[in-house]
Amino acid sequence: MPINPPDSNPKRELARKLADVVLAGVPIIGGPLAAIYSVTHPAKGEQNVEAWQGQITSLVNELEEVVAYISGTIVLSEDAAYLGKWISENSTTAFSEIFGYDQIVSQFFDASPNEILEAVGELEIEGMVVVQKCLGKPFSHLRANHKLFEVFDPIVFGGVSPRQDATLIAEKLLNSESGVSASDICEDQGWTPRRFNPAVDIVGEFIADGRKSRPMGQEYSIRALFVDARERAQLRRFVNTVNGNN
Repeated sequence: MPINPPDSNPKRELARKLADVVLAGVPIIGGPLAAIYSVTHPAKGEQNVEAWQGQITSLVNELEEVVAYISGTIVLSEDAAYLGKWISENSTTAFSEIFGYDQIVSQFFDASPNEILEAVGELEIEGMVVVQKCLGKPFSHLRANHKLFEVFDPIVFGGVSPRQDATLIAEKLLNSESGVSASDICEDQGWTPRRFNPAVDIVGEFIADGRKSRPMGQEYSIRALFVDARERAQLRRFVNTVNGNN
């Protein structure tokens, strides 16, 4: 029996969200579009988004046709999509949690061990989770990274896109001469650490370890960031790309 319950179709949830974004005219590289596109055509990369969007918009007269088309292109199975969505829903900090094998099995009690393993394996292939192996069990636990939250947070928390949030953090960093702190950004934006962490991890990929402060018993995955000239240029390109200014 599959992981996803009969009244839930996670691939169609992803497809409907992406269809809404595309047909609403959101910049073609930005926000949920690029995140979900990364699981529809992961090998092709973002340079093909515009052509793909054209295929979708040619069906604009019938939303269900659009949803059906997108659903058919999503690489993740329904089981993997359901598991990814469940992790997003149950992550309280989006950086420190581990999801143990027994916890996942107990949550999806109708699924066979092989079905669970295949769903976990799909998320691992797409770079959304890191799986810790052990003796005596198929795996010990897994941790999700920002790519999972990029894809599933817009579905779980409608209107919230870690990728778009990352551009705001990047802009603040680019406009600062002394770096930025997690607590200041969260206070200014009214964000919780759960919302901040996936976004700051996206920004953090552009910055060397010596210029980002790691957590010290705090809820933030990165406490503060500073940039050099090269990183500043990379972040500017990232912001322009996500906002469709390239």
